[in-house]
Amino acid sequence: MIAVVTWLMSIGVALPMLVLALECFAGSLARRERPGAGDAPPFVVLMPAHDEARGIARSVRSVITQLRACDQLVVIADNCTDDTAGIARRMGAAVFERHDPERRGKGYALEFGRRFIAANPAQIVIVLDADCTPAPYALRHLAATAAKRHAVAQGAYLLVPPPGAPAIVRVSCFAFLVKNLVRQLGLRRLAGVALLQGSGMAFPYSIFRRIEWNAASLVEDLDLGLRLLCAGEAVVFDDGARFYSEASSLQGTGSQRRRWEHGMLQCMLDFAPRLALAAFHGRPHLLFVASTLLVPPTVLLLAVATAGTALVLLLSGLSAPLLVLLASWLALGTGLFAAWSIYGRATLPARSLRDVFGYAIWKLPILLQFVTRRERQWVRTEREP
Repeated sequence: MIAVVTWLMSIGVALPMLVLALECFAGSLARRERPGAGDAPPFVVLMPAHDEARGIARSVRSVITQLRACDQLVVIADNCTDDTAGIARRMGAAVFERHDPERRGKGYALEFGRRFIAANPAQIVIVLDADCTPAPYALRHLAATAAKRHAVAQGAYLLVPPPGAPAIVRVSCFAFLVKNLVRQLGLRRLAGVALLQGSGMAFPYSIFRRIEWNAASLVEDLDLGLRLLCAGEAVVFDDGARFYSEASSLQGTGSQRRRWEHGMLQCMLDFAPRLALAAFHGRPHLLFVASTLLVPPTVLLLAVATAGTALVLLLSGLSAPLLVLLASWLALGTGLFAAWSIYGRATLPARSLRDVFGYAIWKLPILLQFVTRRERQWVRTEREP
């Protein structure tokens, strides 16, 4: 009986570790796209914004410099109490204001914006957060990918630690890079699909006009991408189109990670069974997407793996189940090191690696609150002045 229990524990803990390791290896070895203007059709950038007066000028300016005469920027000033609308309007954006305090959040703003785009639709709609700036050529590169593939295209959306950022913020930015770049590259190589991540998303208008945003979701973008995959739509990753946001303060990072992680865990419960069912009905690549969803946040995975390894050692000593776990630890450690050495050195210098343990101690209570005090509504992330 003990042997059966230890084998079940070993396999249950090892599988998500090996999936994450495989994604890191595949992402580290993936061919990277080179950014370029491409042959992009006309596109409209839809930018939802809530009280972003302190930073929206930089985002609007960076977008407008990439627009052609056939392109447009539409800002949805959603329940704003500051001069977000005025700043964006003075800089040349088309601005529409929404006032509905009972229904707040990005999903509601995007639903509101769709009616204005419908009056003069472009071939491609790009959704971009109001604190996000596109790299050179990113908008046209992403629009070209969405049109060429007739697919929803997700660009590489990354966080940049501000000068003097504390260690926890830098480690958080590296974790974000692993999730939004390395694992996306791995998922593209292993399954040919991508997950939506909120900013830097391009939709063919034929798809955008009929999608439904789950405005009540904490991660409406991830939710939407999974629903599109279940419905048979193509969702692809374009790492040649890069988008950057500056990381928030330590307090803002905590609230942001709480919302993201709790929303992701809820999506795991909601969509993993649906994706597995779709895989057994003729779309086998979705089984790997389901496996990806079953990988919990890395800190939680490492905590569970540590506890599982200790328990297996206690119950069975040096045994085959323990060797499976030790091999999984080696694979995961090597995969994460490869991801850091290829992509993460600028975000997380070698001298900061010692702070990873402190980050884990900081983040674990946030994850455990999914059970004790789950986040259930959208909360705006506080920005630095």
